[in-house]
Amino acid sequence: MEKKIAESIGLLRHQIISPVLMESGRAQMRYFREIEKREFDVPARGLKRFRASTMKNWLYRYRAQGFPGLIPKTRSDEGKYRRHPDSVREGIRKLRKELLEWSVVKFYDRCLKEQLLGDPPMCLATLRRFLRIENLFPQKAKIKSRKRFEMSRFGELWIGDFMHGPLILGESPQSKKKKAILMAMIDDHSRMIVGGEFGFEENTLLLEKVFKEAILTYGLPDRLYVDNGASFSSHYLARVCAHLGIGLVHSKPYDSPSRGKVERFFRTVREGFLTTLHPNAELRLNKLNELFFQWLRQEYHHKYHHGIECRPIDRYGSSLALYPLKRIDEEHLEEFFMISLERTVNRDCTLSFNGVIYEVPPGWVGKRVELRHVQDSPKEVYLYENGIRVQKLLPVDARANGKTYRPTERDPHVSFQHLNAEQRGNHD
Repeated sequence: MEKKIAESIGLLRHQIISPVLMESGRAQMRYFREIEKREFDVPARGLKRFRASTMKNWLYRYRAQGFPGLIPKTRSDEGKYRRHPDSVREGIRKLRKELLEWSVVKFYDRCLKEQLLGDPPMCLATLRRFLRIENLFPQKAKIKSRKRFEMSRFGELWIGDFMHGPLILGESPQSKKKKAILMAMIDDHSRMIVGGEFGFEENTLLLEKVFKEAILTYGLPDRLYVDNGASFSSHYLARVCAHLGIGLVHSKPYDSPSRGKVERFFRTVREGFLTTLHPNAELRLNKLNELFFQWLRQEYHHKYHHGIECRPIDRYGSSLALYPLKRIDEEHLEEFFMISLERTVNRDCTLSFNGVIYEVPPGWVGKRVELRHVQDSPKEVYLYENGIRVQKLLPVDARANGKTYRPTERDPHVSFQHLNAEQRGNHD
């Protein structure tokens, strides 16, 4: 036992017996029986209770030896395993060297199966302590050195990530509270938050809303730096960036320090924004976003940033004077953020998408066509040819189609309305 811990335990024992040092034996036992029901926080051992006889023994030792009598003695066989012979420990060492990368729990189960833990078997805590003493834990990977970097202008690199936020009320009055998730993008050079919004899902829909609004407000970035999450690794985001001429860069797995600037911003959100919300406030998503946008505009962008030694809004303005933004109009941007898919047109000039049958002009019968739709409006489907929009597709109206006779090759000029009932029956 460490000397400092042993001394702290001795001081605790002295504190316990001090009230009755000068009392009679009967008064001492009455006091000890009263406090033996209490728990004491013993250094390095946690909460403990002591019997009256144990505390009286401390009193006798203190009177005989002084304070050293209250300090716990170190075991003469400390660090040794009295119940487990050398053969057990040697068997564990041998197997552990073969399975060094296994977790301790998994390795313990393997030792139990092979009966290497003695009789009765060594417990998991003892095995863990033994492996630590024998230096048989996996060696931690060396920490890679990093160099501090910064882009030279605004828009050269945006960094995006998700942050799990507070519990707020759901969209409907009857729904339970749900966790709000913040999607944010920060410009590496200026530390401006080019896009940020709370939602309920960590998905491409929230990513699209933030990314699209950021581009419309601040122009096109050169590169977007994100992690390997499902939304960032999606084919959808890769396609959007490819068509917009934006380089999409993914960090290495489990390498959050490489995205340190956006992680540091999330810390500022937790400490500087979320702490300002009343803990009992019944917030909904739109109100939370309203307060967040207000905080960004009035505080974060106008507050001195120690990393750049100025305000983000000032550095953004300085960079903008030297490097104009690369703009794109909203109509064209909407095209690039559409979901693209393919379908084959049936012989009856229809195709099916999301359980809805749409009517297609006859010229595409039997062909594989490209369809696009806005992510949050899957029923607004458009037909494209060679990347050019042809028309919006409408669901089939079978009754309207039934009122018009479609001419055949034998009688191409005969109208359905000119046929009598018998003839119409034949055509039907």
